[in-house]
Amino acid sequence: MMSVHTRSNQPSLQNSDTMANMSDRQDTDFPIHWLRHTSPYINTHRDSTIVIWFNGELLDSAGFASFVHDLTLLSHLGVRLVLVHGMRPQIDVALAIEGIEARFGPPGSGATSQSGNRVRITDSQVLPALHTALGKIRCQIESAFSSGLPNTPMSGAQVTVAGGNFVVAKPYGIRDGIDYCHTGEVRKFRKSEVNQLLDSGMVVLLSPIGYSPTGELLNLHAEDVALQAAIDLNADKLVFLHKSVSQTPDTEAAMLREISATDSTFSVKSLPESLAPLESVIERSLHACQNGVQRCHIVSSEQDGALLKELFTRDGSGLLIDSGSYDTIREASNRDVAGIMQLIKPLIDDGILISRSEQDLERQLSEFIVAERDGTVIACASLTVYEYQAELGCLAVHPQFRHSGKAAELLQYLIRAARKSRCTELFALTTRSGDWFREQGFIPAELRQLPAVRNSLRDQTRSGSKLYTLDLT
Repeated sequence: MMSVHTRSNQPSLQNSDTMANMSDRQDTDFPIHWLRHTSPYINTHRDSTIVIWFNGELLDSAGFASFVHDLTLLSHLGVRLVLVHGMRPQIDVALAIEGIEARFGPPGSGATSQSGNRVRITDSQVLPALHTALGKIRCQIESAFSSGLPNTPMSGAQVTVAGGNFVVAKPYGIRDGIDYCHTGEVRKFRKSEVNQLLDSGMVVLLSPIGYSPTGELLNLHAEDVALQAAIDLNADKLVFLHKSVSQTPDTEAAMLREISATDSTFSVKSLPESLAPLESVIERSLHACQNGVQRCHIVSSEQDGALLKELFTRDGSGLLIDSGSYDTIREASNRDVAGIMQLIKPLIDDGILISRSEQDLERQLSEFIVAERDGTVIACASLTVYEYQAELGCLAVHPQFRHSGKAAELLQYLIRAARKSRCTELFALTTRSGDWFREQGFIPAELRQLPAVRNSLRDQTRSGSKLYTLDLT
């Protein structure tokens, strides 16, 4: 997922201006194609809980109005939204107006937050600036949600925004001899009250402040608030909007699209240099996924419609951190040969897959992956690499699981594997499954586009096979 320009050529939801002009497109089938591919995601996200963090810079940007429009659309599609805003730049401006210098703890242990930012010293001089910034921001957000979606069929559609003292905090205290005064850390989250508001259809707005049991107001890091809210609410998704999500393709960063929280080989220290600013939110996302949140997304705060594209298209627009599937998808081993043969033999007999003996399978086993549930192989596929092209083959799913999305999961696994091998194109030959491949973003191609080595083996291919390709860049 991290070309963070796109993961496929699939259509995506656009901003309101683009939607209004959709009828001007020459491709009259576009709305139908868009609706067919978007509808499953609309159904999936309805009644789901999504926590979204965005920083103070977005509030002052030209894209903030479009962002609110997208959030309004999500709310009207039945998504339970919890929004967490930052306000660091707004506090700095309020302090500058009063001629007060912003003070932060020194870099180093105990003086840097989990978000990677230096910790602000919130003394008695800073508190009035915090109040000023907080009041302006909440008024700005509430006003934006009251305007609906102007110049669209949803004009006048308003969203009720609710907030409150939902975050219980504790003082950051004295560290390395520095008293951080009214700076705090999240202690716990009052989830029952928030769930009541979400159940009533309201959007919950959380500010980066909390209250101690004695009523003291404490300045918090918004990322900490978002993380704790997502975990305590058992959110389906936690989304971070970050300006460092690049839109530049053809880089090492562009190859990183998805991270599994169960991948013991992954380390944030191995991230490409261009993704170093995302280290803290990736760590936070991994922590969320390891504590009950199903998926975390890091999307661009500067790309118009990035949030909608991430949620409503197969390949999204940003970086996905996944908690891991109930089923295990892994490389095949010798003990899987019998299970794979049981899966593919009916398809071989029906002429859907080319014939393979157990001996053939054993020779090619290093190219296979399997999906396993409770020790049973329920799906398989192979990936053969030809320099910059890779072939998806022998895709088979147990009949009981053919409508569970298992084939698409295997495809995504192989796409990641192909990208790791520096392949720029994935192709498949098929006689009967062309519609499925087109639904996954593949396009028809001429057989002469096959790699030369693969083309020389076409006599082993079923007569009449058609070629479909998927761009991986």
